[in-house]
Amino acid sequence: MIRVLVIDDDDIAREAMCAVLVKAGFYVFELATPIGATSVIKRDGITAVALDINMPTINGDKLAKLLRENAQLANLGIVLVSGCDVEQLSALGEKVGADGIVSKSKLHVALAPAIERAVAARAGKSSAPASVPYPNAGPPSSSRRPR
Repeated sequence: MIRVLVIDDDDIAREAMCAVLVKAGFYVFELATPIGATSVIKRDGITAVALDINMPTINGDKLAKLLRENAQLANLGIVLVSGCDVEQLSALGEKVGADGIVSKSKLHVALAPAIERAVAARAGKSSAPASVPYPNAGPPSSSRRPR
């Protein structure tokens, strides 16, 4: 089961992303700020993150770069989400090692497939067994939350 962490400081955008991903059958967790993201990822066995680019504490591209540089998170799929120009978003995604990008205007049709591709790409690059990326991660008590 794909476990996705959605990080976006905009409540409406975060709720929209979560709704799309829950509808697609993913276990979805959410944060309104990137603070504590690494802890949530490790604790809850997150397999992919959907990151907004523009956030007040740390931009999503900078967080993506930090996550990508963390050897313990080599299996983590990263998808950057933004309302900015797609070419700019694509260049930024490539620069930080993201597995995919999604324009906020295309969330409803593009986010779930982008997450699936990101997880598949990371599973193909991993030397660790894909079935047990986080041994202490059981199913969440619900298909959505914590915040």
